Amino acid sequence: MQKIRGEEQWVRACLQQALPDVEVRLHDDGSRPGMHDFDLLREGRKFAAVEVTAAADAVSLELWKLINGGDRWVREELAGGWMVALEPTARAKRLSSELPKLLARLEAMGIPQLSEAHGPTEDLVEQAERLGVVSAYQSPSTEFPGSIYCTISLPHERSGGWVPETGDAFAQWVGDWLTAPNQADNLGKLQRSGVDQRHLFLLLPGFTTAPFEALDPLMRPNGPLPTVTPQLPEEITHLWAMSSWNTGDGFHWSPTLGWSRFRKIV
Repeated sequence: MQKIRGEEQWVRACLQQALPDVEVRLHDDGSRPGMHDFDLLREGRKFAAVEVTAAADAVSLELWKLINGGDRWVREELAGGWMVALEPTARAKRLSSELPKLLARLEAMGIPQLSEAHGPTEDLVEQAERLGVVSAYQSPSTEFPGSIYCTISLPHERSGGWVPETGDAFAQWVGDWLTAPNQADNLGKLQRSGVDQRHLFLLLPGFTTAPFEALDPLMRPNGPLPTVTPQLPEEITHLWAMSSWNTGDGFHWSPTLGWSRFRKIV
């Protein structure tokens, strides 16, 4: 039996809550390649297929998992409390080896921030750039001596921008995203399902490829629904979407009811 991934368990629970009269049953049991994730059944009869995917920046996500996926990063030789922003292309193994040494030199010099404004740190700034470090700042105090906290520095268009009055930017973006060549696998799974209703459930994680104006309505409490019809590939008849943030609602589009919202389980 194929083990359900954590995000798929979350999707299943959210779907079950949104569709209380429907059974959400695992379809992809690992017995063969190319299977869609879930079936939807009503009174024991299958009427829809569901495929789960994510608009994730895979490089940034992998770096985040390598740096922050285990226990708190603590180095005994440091006072700690360092907040470090990284380029998405930074190499985790090299950072693990060289970043603590760089921070230890800053501490020894009594400098809490990596900046070209500090003359003695010019060589360290260059070293940081080679490591993919965008910035480093040490908090005046920390509850965890030796701690290093890393985050990924995203492009401006994905980390901030104008706050939209409608969710139309999401509807327009998702139509373009779903027709990209790298979505062919997901579309093929739904097409092979052989059912009339083919649902795609899209997750937008913290490190998403979506621009800010498309993600914002899904993160914001009571974020505005789109007012336009998404231009979906023919393989998809229904669309579900939600961000990985605790705030915000999920959005659902169907050809009969249009846009509606559903509550996330957090």
